[in-house]
Amino acid sequence: MSELKKPYYKNFILLFTGNSISQIVPFLLAPVIGRIFSPQQLAVQENFLAMVSLISVIVAGRYEIALVLPKIQKRANNLFVLALLITICISLLSLLTMIFPNEISKWYKDEELGKYIYYLAPAVFLVGINNIFTQWIIRAEKYSLISTSRISQSVTQNAGYALLGYFGWGINGLIIAWLIGNIISVIVLFFPSLNYFNKKDINSVEIKSVAKEYRDFPIINSFHAFTGIFAEQFLLFFLITRNYGALVLGLFAVMNRYIRAPLSLVGGAVGQIYYREASEAKNNNISAVPLFNKSVKIVAMVSIPLLLIVLFFGPDLFAIYLGEKWRAAGIYARIMALPILFNFLCSPVSSTPLIYQKQKTAYLIGIVGYIISFGLLFFGTNKGYPFETSLWMYSIAMTCYYIFLLLWYRSLIRTN
Repeated sequence: MSELKKPYYKNFILLFTGNSISQIVPFLLAPVIGRIFSPQQLAVQENFLAMVSLISVIVAGRYEIALVLPKIQKRANNLFVLALLITICISLLSLLTMIFPNEISKWYKDEELGKYIYYLAPAVFLVGINNIFTQWIIRAEKYSLISTSRISQSVTQNAGYALLGYFGWGINGLIIAWLIGNIISVIVLFFPSLNYFNKKDINSVEIKSVAKEYRDFPIINSFHAFTGIFAEQFLLFFLITRNYGALVLGLFAVMNRYIRAPLSLVGGAVGQIYYREASEAKNNNISAVPLFNKSVKIVAMVSIPLLLIVLFFGPDLFAIYLGEKWRAAGIYARIMALPILFNFLCSPVSSTPLIYQKQKTAYLIGIVGYIISFGLLFFGTNKGYPFETSLWMYSIAMTCYYIFLLLWYRSLIRTN
């Protein structure tokens, strides 16, 4: 802390407080939402959001992730505009999905999903813009604004789920409430973002220059991020829906949402600060090892006790809190406890390969990890194993993958 001369804990508390409040709302309303909606309805929303994530993770060419890196503000301004332009283009291209609603329904073996494809393009655009503004505000170190945007988004979305669900809007209500929450978040960040932007700096030569300097983000990092979302959300949810049905996916997805949510409070806050300060430490030739250790330790202190509770009381917790129809979600939570734990130990420091320009290696490691884990999952589904058995195979493989990643990240910092 003295070496980096940054108010690490102050920034962490700002983000953690905002994240905490933003997650209290869904947990307070979860018993209502769990009793209004069926697992099958929430499964449609989860598959829709997985498709949104698959496109939106690369909608800005990953240039938004690079916004904290330029030392010169003029270059950051041009990078900001580049990210916006790419987001607009890819969002417009995603309108093409509206042509294939029936094909998408058949592919998933879920007739409901195709009815909501027309929401996809605006959803992708909103997520892309939201991510750009968030990284821009992080560059300005205005962490209180990030907290405000997340609280506003969470309150709007979850109140919308409950209200629209109560009035019988069904899946439409779930998706519309989610969209409105993202719109509110964009509005909160939009005007403050303009305070740190100078349009006089913008010119085509400079835009081409920053596009070339940070080309590893669209060329390499985008494939890495796309592969991660494809494997951990899109493909996983698709396989579960197609082989075990929407009911099982709904149970699994809700487990995933509510187990990861409290851990994301810490992991997200720590990760944003770590990326900003580890980048600066590297630029100033200061070791980031203490920052790495501190970041992992903070996440471990929160995630380990929570996941121990899940291991002992998971099925009963879900049954009591969300309703008896969600008890099986607690069984799935027990199976996934270890990979979720190590995933969250990795998450705050996952930007390490970006900082040390080891994106190619990180991508190759990711590919190997996903091939092994999904190879086992494919094997289980093809053999007709029960879902719990296939999930155990996937869980063990993913645990080993995340442990290896964590050790590699630390080795990368020490080597450099």
